[in-house]
Amino acid sequence: MKTKYERLLSLYKEALIVEEVLMFLYWDRDVTMPKGGVKQKAEQVAYLSQLEHEKRIKPEIGILLKEIQNHSDYNSFTELEKRNVFLINRQYYKIINIPPEFVGEFNKQCVIANDAWEKAKDESDFSLFLPELEKMIDFNKKYAHFLNPDIDPYDALIDYSEPGMTQEKFEKIVNPLKEATVQLLKKCIEAEKQPNLTILSRKVPIKLQKKLNNDVLKLVEYDLNRGRLDETVHPFTTGNYDDVRITTKYYEDNMISALMSTMHEAGHGTYEQNVGKNGRYQPIGMWCSDGIHEGCARFYENIIGLSNPFWKFYFPKLKEVTGEIYSEVSLEDFVFAINRTKPTAIRTDADELTYNLHIILRFEIERDLLNGRIKVEDLPIIWSKKMKDLLDYEVQNDAEGVLQDIHWSDGLMGYFPTYTLGNIFGAQIFSQLKKEIPNWETQIESGNLKVVLDWFKVNVHERGNIKDSHEMVKEITGEEVTSEYLINYLQEKYTYLYDLD
Repeated sequence: MKTKYERLLSLYKEALIVEEVLMFLYWDRDVTMPKGGVKQKAEQVAYLSQLEHEKRIKPEIGILLKEIQNHSDYNSFTELEKRNVFLINRQYYKIINIPPEFVGEFNKQCVIANDAWEKAKDESDFSLFLPELEKMIDFNKKYAHFLNPDIDPYDALIDYSEPGMTQEKFEKIVNPLKEATVQLLKKCIEAEKQPNLTILSRKVPIKLQKKLNNDVLKLVEYDLNRGRLDETVHPFTTGNYDDVRITTKYYEDNMISALMSTMHEAGHGTYEQNVGKNGRYQPIGMWCSDGIHEGCARFYENIIGLSNPFWKFYFPKLKEVTGEIYSEVSLEDFVFAINRTKPTAIRTDADELTYNLHIILRFEIERDLLNGRIKVEDLPIIWSKKMKDLLDYEVQNDAEGVLQDIHWSDGLMGYFPTYTLGNIFGAQIFSQLKKEIPNWETQIESGNLKVVLDWFKVNVHERGNIKDSHEMVKEITGEEVTSEYLINYLQEKYTYLYDLD
């Protein structure tokens, strides 16, 4: 019986190794590939993605799953072994009806669409991306049908990123957050106390920014011996275990953008470096869900990276590296500026308060696209209207509007909700951390991030995929998932910053 179980894990590992190679092809596409290599890269990606899928739906896997689960000895399996079987079984029957040829064509189209998206974004012209986006939406509709033909297509895609999540559940969780955010944002905008935003636009040479970014990576225990930091158009993380690569994007006149992007990706990266405790190349030794992944990233970026305790410790270092640039700036003014809240165009540069409104906008558009309620060619107009309605922001052009995100060109419809779920998970888990480490602020102020990071590593990273996300959060915090903790966190933070009543 154990021999069959070991064979099942061996087949799972085979597919995962192919997936690893595929991930690094995407990294190569975005970091080092010459411009003329798009079509060739598309062929490589198509071949490997089809091969990976074929390995994941091998008939032998289905036979082994039935034999193992129907055998009398199955009851003697440990809980972790049963979890491995459960996860392989869930994945197998979720994707078994997806033709390998379709997977290859879908991934090939992703490479072509990504190239079109980059050109369209550079020229701020949605029409250059429109034909490829229409194809991507068709692929997503077909993909959703293959996953589960009996449910709403967008529900099928959300569930793939966040097992057990649906549109209805997501709306129920985020609606209180949406209402509270709009009210709090209005108070902050109307507040008498406002930050000096010129602090953020001071020019910091890229060479100095790279020094700061690499220093921060060491602080948050991202292992550069098992990882690397590169530049790209859109920051991302890829890889796992001993080869985890992250990227960032530098702006000479916006130092904090790259620094927070790097901390965000370090949150993803350390999760991948630490996640294999329960068994490398086993389902339980993989990340839990996209929402938990984003929760890790947003925890590092926001809860640590934008916190007053962190900058009490790190602001002197920033001044030391940048010389005269911030010499007369006070800690209070700097922290207020980097935590400012105001409606802005770009999601990745949005503050903690407005960020979730950006996600809700994308959620509503994706939902309506997948269900045929809106037309692809109308997206720039729809996007601009929703930005005005939700954030009271007038979109100036396609590049800062509908073309700003890489996700649709990468076939990632249904992923956006996981960012807000990550914020919700992170805030709820943080509430438990504060109970168990009541002096967390003084620890960070003294430069001892290790106490907080180790707690997060043990309680989140090293759990891997032994529970689904909602079960994991409940196990850590003792409560069902709720946006209440994120709402309280944001209200407390912005009430303090803006001296609100």
